[in-house]
Amino acid sequence: MRIAEGCVAAAGRKIAPAALLLVCISLFACAGKSGLTGGGQDGVACRDVLVLPQDLHAYAEPAGKKRMIAPAAQAAAAEEQKARLFRPWRMIAPSRRLKLALNGNFNLKPDHAYAEDLRPFPRDIWQRLVDNCNKAAYPSYVRKGITLRHTNLRAMPTASPLYLNPRLPGEGFPFDYFQHSSLPMGMPLFICNISADGRWLLAETPLAAGWLPAGDVAEVDESFARRWQSPSLAALVSDNVVLAGSAESIGTLLPLAGAAPRGRGHALSVYCPVRGDDGKAAVSTVVLGPEDAVVVPLSLTPTEVARVGNEMMGQAYGWGGIARRRDCSALTRDVFTPFGIWLPRNSSRQAKAGGAVSLVGFGNEEKEAAILAKARPFLSLIWLPGHIGLYLGQYQGRPVMFHNMWGLRTRDADNTCNGRAVVGRAVVTSLRPGAERADICAPASIVDRIQRIVLLPGNGEDPAAAENADY
Repeated sequence: MRIAEGCVAAAGRKIAPAALLLVCISLFACAGKSGLTGGGQDGVACRDVLVLPQDLHAYAEPAGKKRMIAPAAQAAAAEEQKARLFRPWRMIAPSRRLKLALNGNFNLKPDHAYAEDLRPFPRDIWQRLVDNCNKAAYPSYVRKGITLRHTNLRAMPTASPLYLNPRLPGEGFPFDYFQHSSLPMGMPLFICNISADGRWLLAETPLAAGWLPAGDVAEVDESFARRWQSPSLAALVSDNVVLAGSAESIGTLLPLAGAAPRGRGHALSVYCPVRGDDGKAAVSTVVLGPEDAVVVPLSLTPTEVARVGNEMMGQAYGWGGIARRRDCSALTRDVFTPFGIWLPRNSSRQAKAGGAVSLVGFGNEEKEAAILAKARPFLSLIWLPGHIGLYLGQYQGRPVMFHNMWGLRTRDADNTCNGRAVVGRAVVTSLRPGAERADICAPASIVDRIQRIVLLPGNGEDPAAAENADY
């Protein structure tokens, strides 16, 4: 893929969503094999998406318009966000954890794995990938770097997928286990190794570690790093903003190129990374449209969180950011990025990203009562193993959440919870989606498995836990 050599103003230019809509419709429709169903009344996976407002402003209005975090506390959180973003550039050696992960191929094996043709993963291809990791030379290429465009972080140096048994629900597409995460433009990197064929770079990032296409990365010198880190940050608040030929989305942070007013409705000049004539990263400047970006931190109110979240409403599910789509933890992380709140990349670590109220051992009615009493709308997360979402408050007396979910567990012909009613998109639901279905699994539904309320910084509970959380 060719890398554009300059940045252009993106005001008013967005990628057409028609293709994404078609994917969303296909995911939402009935798929009658491999234990997957769209099922249910009116051909949808659960009634919640029909009867609950799928507009976050409906829940923001009763939550109020006041700031949920004091300005000083939010400014401090934004400084912490910035420090975590640039952590790779403060590293002087690869972490021990990365070396262990590399030697274990990130705990992946070809046993019981499948390739993109849905046939068993070929052993010879696996061995070629292992050889291409160039482990004997590690660390062979230690540099600071930066992403020049939206890219994927992979467990092995390949763009091809690795699936587990695609005949099982919750496996096959989009669950590519080579996919660690997607990364936006401008992400700082600590590069540790180069593949044997020279086409992939192994790097530690602020979110995770893995392999990136070398063409999507440029080396950073000290002059660039100083200039890039010195300004305040701007955050995208719209998806599909085109910069240097790359479609960038909410969750992207770029340095301001000069003084700028806070709040919405202002065009912003920001720095954009490009490849210079010497092959290293250089700084270009681009003007973003007044609806595309804000100065970090954006005032944290329910109305503003709703406005950011609505940009993602209805978007198709994407495991690990595959195909430029979000999974559950990418949605919650990206929602809070413009507000200066740093969240880890996966749901299990997000569950430790603030104060916590344990719901382990609670009955379902007790869980819902505790959530209504202790969670703060638009500033708390609801966590269950493998999944996370944003708490919105109550609707007709029941707690509701905004989350990007793959599907609901259903009973199959063997009376086991191996079926899936596919939702496959970002939606608002109750904590009991699909309760009206005769085949819904219990006790394996969402409310049955909820274990924790995550109180993000500013909730006023357990600030020490928020300070010392394992990000």
